[in-house]
Amino acid sequence: MVRIIVPDWRLVTQEAKEELWKLLKEKINECQRRSSASSSQSINKDPIAQVFGPEHQGRVRGLGFGVTPSNVCATTQSTILVRKLQADFRRLEEKHEQLAELIRSQQMTPSSRQIVGEGEVETDDPMHLVDGIPIGGNAYLVYVERVFEPNAFLWRNQNNWTTLDNALGEVIPWPKEAVAVIFT
Repeated sequence: MVRIIVPDWRLVTQEAKEELWKLLKEKINECQRRSSASSSQSINKDPIAQVFGPEHQGRVRGLGFGVTPSNVCATTQSTILVRKLQADFRRLEEKHEQLAELIRSQQMTPSSRQIVGEGEVETDDPMHLVDGIPIGGNAYLVYVERVFEPNAFLWRNQNNWTTLDNALGEVIPWPKEAVAVIFT
């Protein structure tokens, strides 16, 4: 720590100020080189605090009145969390794109067109809600009357149902390309 006591800075020559500033920068850089190995996040132990001494109550050097070390540390922690969440978000976006590509490739391959059940088309209104979610333009709302493959997976989970046998006697969204409409 460097103690500098001057009654009036206006009386100090410009050369002395420049020399003092040069010495302070060297001391800060020296402290920074030493502390970079430990990489402490504490604002009380950073190179500026080591050179100029502990901060006065209720402020942080360079940030003004009202900012406290705990505010700065909380902001640092928030920044770290935001960066981690952004990285997680990018990873999830990539995963989503991979899954979307997989679904697109599966939709392009011919299916066996195995009949898994029979029912009645209730509507093809894309804005019709099922569990608060619109069925969309690529689906019918189907009332399931008979089930031939009870373990066939539902196109979209509904009421925690995952297979067609859960949906017998209920209305469910089903993709248009997987419905053979028979007029009677």
